[in-house]
Order: sequence, then structure tokens, then C-alpha cells
Amino acid sequence: MKKLIKLFFCFTGLALSACQNDPDYKAVRQQVLDQHDKIMMDGEKAMTFKMKLDTLAMSALAKFKQQQPSLDTTAELQQLKTLSKKLNDADERMNDWMHNFKTDVDGKTNAEAVSYFNGEQVKIRQLDSIYKMVLKESADYLKRFNVKTDTSMKTMDHMKM
Repeated sequence: MKKLIKLFFCFTGLALSACQNDPDYKAVRQQVLDQHDKIMMDGEKAMTFKMKLDTLAMSALAKFKQQQPSLDTTAELQQLKTLSKKLNDADERMNDWMHNFKTDVDGKTNAEAVSYFNGEQVKIRQLDSIYKMVLKESADYLKRFNVKTDTSMKTMDHMKM
């Protein structure tokens, strides 16, 4: 009798697990949207860093040259341009993703919608990696010149160098 009860519970468990559906597309879509919102904050930080890099290139680098005559301003300007371009590229990739992202799944089955949003989740995670990499690279560069990389509202009001 105990074997029959165990067997019944095993089959019940298997039957229940076999009947589980794909996750609801709305849950997967929300994960993508939540990740997007998080990355948008990185996008704002990237634009703040870009402004600081531009300020460094336009005026502050000359001051550092006076303090450190051996500073190769040509090489530094090239590095500033490279970092600025990487920040712009990350921002453009994010804009492209947002332009192409569709929240409307009319005409798709739940499984098709889940598949679409899972694909978008991969893309948004790649964007997150790109932002993290370029933000770290930019922050490290700015710190070399004692530029504060804190992006709180207080710092955004006045650029501190």
C-alpha cells in the first residue's frame, strides 16, 4: 500500500510539472523593461562623463599641462576623443534598441512573445555590459586628472575638477 501511495505522488508530481506552461510573456517583458530602466541611469551617467571629458579636452587639459610640462596633450586629446566616442556609441546603441523594441505582442502566441522578450533580454544585457565597461574606463581616466565621477545632483550642478 505504501508503494502505491509513493507511486501516486510521483505520478502526480510528474503530471503537474509536465502541465506547467511557458512563463507569462508579461513577466519576461517586465524583466526587460526593468533592466532598461536601470540602464537608462547608466546612460545619464555616461552623458555626464562625456560632458566632463569634453570640458577636460577644451580647457582643463591646458591647466594640467602647465602643472605637468611632460604631459603629452596630443595623446591625451586622442584618448579623450576615443572615450567620448565610446560613450556616444553606447548611447546610440541604446537609442537603436529602444527604437526597435516592441512592447506590443498582438498576433503572437504567449510562447512567441516569451521567445521575443527573451531575445530582447539578451540584447539589453549586452548593452548593460557595454555601458559598464565604458563607464569604468571613463571613470578611471577622469580620476587620473582628479575629476570627480560622482554623478549625484550636487556634482551635476557644478563640474568639480
